[in-house]
Amino acid sequence: MPKNKVLIIKHGALGDMIFANGAFQAISKHHKKDHIVLLTTSAYASMMEMSDYFDEVWVDNRPRPLTSPIECWRLFQKLRQAKFTKIYDLQKSKRTKQYRQLTDRWFNPKPDWCTKHVGAKYAYADPAQYDLHIYDRHANMLAVAGIKNVPKPNIDWMKSDIKGLKLPEKYFIFVPGCSPTQPHKRWQPESYGEVAKWLVKKGIIPVIIGTKDEAGIIQTIQSICPQAISLEGKTSLFDIAEIGRHAVGALGHDTGPMHIVAVTGCPSVMLFSWSSIPKHYAPRGFKATIFHQNNLEDISVAEVIKSLPIK
Repeated sequence: MPKNKVLIIKHGALGDMIFANGAFQAISKHHKKDHIVLLTTSAYASMMEMSDYFDEVWVDNRPRPLTSPIECWRLFQKLRQAKFTKIYDLQKSKRTKQYRQLTDRWFNPKPDWCTKHVGAKYAYADPAQYDLHIYDRHANMLAVAGIKNVPKPNIDWMKSDIKGLKLPEKYFIFVPGCSPTQPHKRWQPESYGEVAKWLVKKGIIPVIIGTKDEAGIIQTIQSICPQAISLEGKTSLFDIAEIGRHAVGALGHDTGPMHIVAVTGCPSVMLFSWSSIPKHYAPRGFKATIFHQNNLEDISVAEVIKSLPIK
């Protein structure tokens, strides 16, 4: 008997992909006899192919009908030919609402959608959901479709060999970067430098994770604490997860890499600015201490040091 085909839609972003891992687990378990496809963007396709939740991972870079009509048509045809019986919309965006409207109008048979949008067979349209943590929103939506147990995220499958990085025996992670377009989400590098000096006095080496966008920040931290080790441009997402599993702690902002570190179980201190809402997006259920200030400059070095998981 041929397997039913099930589609999960989750385009991103990185932190959201990590948060959705609990929902991925639950759907995979519920449909263990079915063929499961994830539809995501190219930024996360290769990462999610390494998990064991899906039989296939398809790329949807969200083309626009007016500028990329051929790409839109190819995606539409691919979805129609697959004949999915059920679609779980974990993205819950205006775009995925349009996808549902297209499948309802043009697909035969029509797939059953589990989404937040009114009109779907399994619609979780409660307006109160927007005051809930993202874990609860996923769980409540999936419950409408009969999936009752949604665990917290688990990224044990994100493994890597980090021996080549030659990390010290006792190290503490800094994730001092954020999106270049959101500098308000960034604590001052000088403050990281002061924390770094305190850690060194405790016999713990700060290890800084970042990309070339954080080069100036990393240089500032190292100018204050020369013992700090820079891993600028040297880590994959899988490396970050593995580094997190072996660290004594971590400090960073509301960013995807920092959420990866926290979800590995690493004791973490996370700094949330005015644009981040901890009750919605903090890594609940993990060893995370949260500071929430509209202006991160109002968080003192002394406060952060006091909260660190270091005796």
